[in-house]
Amino acid sequence: MGTSVIPVLPVELITEILLKLRPKPLFRFKCVSKSWLQLISSPYFVKTHMKLAANDKAFSSHRVIFEHFKSKFKVCCLPSLFQKGTRAQVFDIDSPVKKTPRWIVGSANGLICFLIDFKEAFIWNPTIRKSKKLRKLDVQMTPRTSYYRHGFGYDELHDDYKVVIICGTSDDGGSFGTVVNIYSLRTDSWTRVYNFPGYYMRDYLGKCVNGKIYWASTADVDALNVCNLITLDLTDETWGKLELPNYGEANSRLMLGGVGSDLALVCICPEGTTSDVWMMKDCGVNASWTKMFTIKYPQYIGEYMFTSSIFSFSTHFCQPNNGEILLLLPPTIMIYNPKDGSTRKLEVTGLRGCQHAEICVETLVDPNELSHNGGI
Repeated sequence: MGTSVIPVLPVELITEILLKLRPKPLFRFKCVSKSWLQLISSPYFVKTHMKLAANDKAFSSHRVIFEHFKSKFKVCCLPSLFQKGTRAQVFDIDSPVKKTPRWIVGSANGLICFLIDFKEAFIWNPTIRKSKKLRKLDVQMTPRTSYYRHGFGYDELHDDYKVVIICGTSDDGGSFGTVVNIYSLRTDSWTRVYNFPGYYMRDYLGKCVNGKIYWASTADVDALNVCNLITLDLTDETWGKLELPNYGEANSRLMLGGVGSDLALVCICPEGTTSDVWMMKDCGVNASWTKMFTIKYPQYIGEYMFTSSIFSFSTHFCQPNNGEILLLLPPTIMIYNPKDGSTRKLEVTGLRGCQHAEICVETLVDPNELSHNGGI
């Protein structure tokens, strides 16, 4: 009787199989052997796995992370929100720190950036439960410090994740100044950026799309009407300005969002009953806005949107194969169908008290390894 031989699969085939798995089993498979540990931990594997998860058309690896008013974080499976006839559910998720209050700034490649007391920042991967506390930002609060603005995004050229904290000052005469601080995860350090354009940022949180962070801005610190969008390019850390679309009504409310990898703008009419959705596919020199569709809200939702603070909104879009679009406006979540113009409000268990939301992809990206290795 011959001795049985265990077949050995080629490394290329093993890699292809492992890349199709979710992060949690992959973490367990690191214990199989030293070669598997080396493979799954390699920068090539982590980055390739990240790109496959982000481009998953079924969104099976996508989660929605909610910020709760009691300084908790909650999570929901993104595909469950699109399933008709079922009630999606939001679950508690453990935070890496117990300090409160906590605010989510943004999400990029599975990493969540959140703040404590506006100046203490963390980068966290909730899937693999790895987090990194950023070096403390040396900013002194003074009576002239009037506001903070924040942003978080991915610099693809340098394979770096950056956190932006903007400190604004004003005086009794109405003039204001700005100090811009940018943290690089790759170098684990803060730098200051100057030549900031002379506009007041209305939004607390910037929206990052394709390596640029966008804030709605006004020309006067006391004005709320948006005059344009201020942009920060994370690659070269330079500022720019983007004109608004010709949406008509001067008193319309604006919210920044994204449709896939494209910048989007939601213009809410003064009555709060409809919103026009504009999208920009090219944010370069030849950038131009295209009106995609108009959303007609049920009356009770329109009243909520019209009376709430403009600073409390965060809008995101997600477009699966059936063409439906998800609008996250906690505590309201809606599905818009552009084919027939219908809007339906979702009933989600555990959503009460949730305020801000970010879509997060399950990845293996470890912020500590990124910092130690100077990027993956």
